[in-house]
Amino acid sequence: MASVEAQAHIVVSLAISTPRISLSAEPRDPVLLLKVRARRTAARPLTLCTADSVLDIGHHARHDGVFLGAFLPLISTSDPKRKIQLHFSGWPNYGSQANPSNNLLERDYLRFETVPGKGEGELSVTHEISLKKLFSHSDLKLENVKAGEKFTVRMSPKKLKSSWGWWSWGSLEGELKGKKFAKWDHPDSHGDIENLMPGEKMPDIEGMKREGWVFSEPSDDLKVEAAEAEEVVLEFSD
Repeated sequence: MASVEAQAHIVVSLAISTPRISLSAEPRDPVLLLKVRARRTAARPLTLCTADSVLDIGHHARHDGVFLGAFLPLISTSDPKRKIQLHFSGWPNYGSQANPSNNLLERDYLRFETVPGKGEGELSVTHEISLKKLFSHSDLKLENVKAGEKFTVRMSPKKLKSSWGWWSWGSLEGELKGKKFAKWDHPDSHGDIENLMPGEKMPDIEGMKREGWVFSEPSDDLKVEAAEAEEVVLEFSD
């Protein structure tokens, strides 16, 4: 039987809608569609939290993967010092949420997606980027980009999966439908929960499972890798 590491494996790839962007496009119209596809390398589907990763399209513009650094700065093919930074520098202040739900599905800033098993399709998400969004956080501005200049687009290796690390076997429309997603990991072989906070009461694992709660598998058991040819090139035009 294959190891957990071999089974819990996802490959992500990047494509763009068009290799050419018009410098005269309307500032708020989508000019660049970054499509990220995720596929399984084994038959069993799995569901994962995608927050702050390349698979996170967020619930608003200040809370998606692009804003949070899922893509590296675009680098000019003619001068590597010329870069277009897509992400916000630092960490945005979203304010505090009083007593956030233990059910992660009820936290609106988290997203969960299912990657189908091998041969059953793939997960595909699309980041829509306008000229305004493309240059919002960049020192290199639109007016300084020349027609004919090309830039490479790459996913950040550190953002291929969510910093939350939550994942479970099964699909949202299958065995996980109607379940509640606990914020804790499965206990290890010693009965300890790795992400239990200091002073936090040990949850009744078996009781919660009977009530329909699902616990995360160990984050390190999920391997997310980029396809070999994941770098794409775009060109600006008049």
